[in-house]
Amino acid sequence: MSSLFAALNTAGNALDVLGQAIGVVQNNVANSSTPGYVTQTLNMTASPFDVSGNLWGGVEASGVTSSRNIFAEQAVWTANEQAGQSTQEASSLSALQNYFDVSGTSGVPAALSSLYSAFSAWSSNPTGSTSRQQVISAATNFAQEISQTATNVEQLRTQTDGQLSGTVSNINSLTSQIATINGEIQDGDKNDAGVQAQLYNSLEQLSNLVPINVTTASDGTAVVLLGGQSPLVSGNQSNPLQLSYTVPSNPTIANATPDAQLLASDGTDVTALANQGQLGGLLSFRNTTLPSVIGDSSQQGSLNVLAQNVADTVNNLLEGGEVSSGPPAVMGQALFSYSATEPTEAASTLSIDPSITASTLAAISPGPPAVANGVATQLANLSTTPIANLNDLTATDFYSSIASGIGQSEATASANQTTQTQLLSQAQNMRAQVEGVSLNQQATLLMQYQQSYQAAAQLISSVNTAMQSLITVMQDISS
Repeated sequence: MSSLFAALNTAGNALDVLGQAIGVVQNNVANSSTPGYVTQTLNMTASPFDVSGNLWGGVEASGVTSSRNIFAEQAVWTANEQAGQSTQEASSLSALQNYFDVSGTSGVPAALSSLYSAFSAWSSNPTGSTSRQQVISAATNFAQEISQTATNVEQLRTQTDGQLSGTVSNINSLTSQIATINGEIQDGDKNDAGVQAQLYNSLEQLSNLVPINVTTASDGTAVVLLGGQSPLVSGNQSNPLQLSYTVPSNPTIANATPDAQLLASDGTDVTALANQGQLGGLLSFRNTTLPSVIGDSSQQGSLNVLAQNVADTVNNLLEGGEVSSGPPAVMGQALFSYSATEPTEAASTLSIDPSITASTLAAISPGPPAVANGVATQLANLSTTPIANLNDLTATDFYSSIASGIGQSEATASANQTTQTQLLSQAQNMRAQVEGVSLNQQATLLMQYQQSYQAAAQLISSVNTAMQSLITVMQDISS
């Protein structure tokens, strides 16, 4: 009789274990598409079987194993950081490229071409009122085009600052979430599959925004470092980041817009650590790409250099010329005006000198010998004359170098985006092969567990029948 009770106990225990296994499979299937969730497997071990020692075998549950693979996770985080950076750079550079026409049919290059044409027409008819007025009109159009381009780029800088602020807020929100999850782990949810799914989903989202290094503390919590150095999360505490636009103590250009700085919670400058992810792409664009065009506290910016040198070259020629030879001779005056005290605002403030009129344009080169259209001819020749402060390029070629540089950077960023997106997809697919829930595999396991469950149930039924028969026999004997 004792052996029947032992068999009944073994079969009952098997039903309990198999029920747990079926529950794990059902949970896997239900969460197969949950971000961050990985396959869970119930560990089952065989109990010893030794009749002489009254050990009747069976199966025991020994905890649930997660298929989480930290190396696969780290590969995804690394790929995600690079994809986030390249995607942001491609987007930002595409927006900047829209303001620089390389075809020559619109914008600054078209305005330059029209200005040179007006100078040429004026050189052919230096005293004509119509040709003089065309110079004023063409110069006005050029000043407006280059000023509008500068305004557009400055607006893009403002938009980028807004994106930076939003990205830092998102980072701080995610690190706060991770700290909260760490608190749940410390409270005993270390092996909870749902908590782990939330943790790793949050880490993956964070890796798209900023480069992170993640280690697991002895209590199972995630320790997150920015760039492997500055703590973002430790235990249930997060360390928020903040932006700063502090003017350097000794700027090369006073009153210029300062670069963006990323500060840790203790005020330490950690900008250099945020060199990947969406934040890295934004910081690079904000602090390197845009200043190269529009300037900052350390450089004037190529668009301002172009505006200033075109204006200075034209003004110098006109101011060195004469409106009439006299006597007394009437000297020429400047055509363009801009903020000479703010080098980074030369393009945005470029305009026509308010005091100049068509009748006061100086066409005469005083010589000797005096040439009636000498200045006008020199101005017309600027289309092919290199300007020293423009890297010995013509103004048109200098502008083209700006536009082509932006275009090449955008093309490179777009190519990188395609490549890094593919690499991220590959890393995610490889992780899914290691960690992900295979519905086919789970269906097979479910069938096996159900069949085993039915077998254990049948064994209980058989033992029950045997015990009833034995009781009946014993009752018959006793009667």
